[in-house]
Amino acid sequence: MGVILENKLLKVANEAVEYGAETSERVGGSVSVYIKKDVKAARKLIETTSGVNERSYRIEDECLKILGLHQPVAKDLRMASSILRTAIELERINILSAYIARYAIDSQDSVIPPHIEFMSHTVQEMIKDGLGALMNRDIQLLKRSTKNYLQLQEFYNQLYESQKDFIESSGNLLLVARNLLSMGHHVLGMDDRIAYMIVGKRVIHHKVFYSMLMK
Repeated sequence: MGVILENKLLKVANEAVEYGAETSERVGGSVSVYIKKDVKAARKLIETTSGVNERSYRIEDECLKILGLHQPVAKDLRMASSILRTAIELERINILSAYIARYAIDSQDSVIPPHIEFMSHTVQEMIKDGLGALMNRDIQLLKRSTKNYLQLQEFYNQLYESQKDFIESSGNLLLVARNLLSMGHHVLGMDDRIAYMIVGKRVIHHKVFYSMLMK
């Protein structure tokens, strides 16, 4: 039974990693269509979001079956709950990507500062490192994933400072940046559960998000 449980957890973990890789690509794609104002590509990304997020529901179902049928304990229980939380957070990130793509359709922003691309790349790296930590139980990758949130916040702060005198004319620019910042928050939520899986103790990274938000 132990081998069967291990194989099921590995299979669903691999599914989560594939889902995460696709989600990361869609983060970059949403920012790309926003910058290029590619309405056709934006509509396609929005329309395919629901289908892509079907993966989240499949992963959730598999995790619940594992919890119900095998009643895992200790590290196996932590692994199952980490995969479940990861799928949920990735689903939310995909929804935020669809919002960014929507801004491309009616965007009036004439100049897009490079901070938006920097934020997109940072979110993608956070996802990649978080998933690497999940599969390899690598605390260093997890630390890098969470530490990158500070860089994401810094890019947002720089962008806000450069636009605060022109907020009324900045169109959707700050909304896009805010969505990217929220994506980072969702990765932190994923990282919290992965940290618990690795070290067996609760770590609440997303407190960083709230402390930064309230400054």
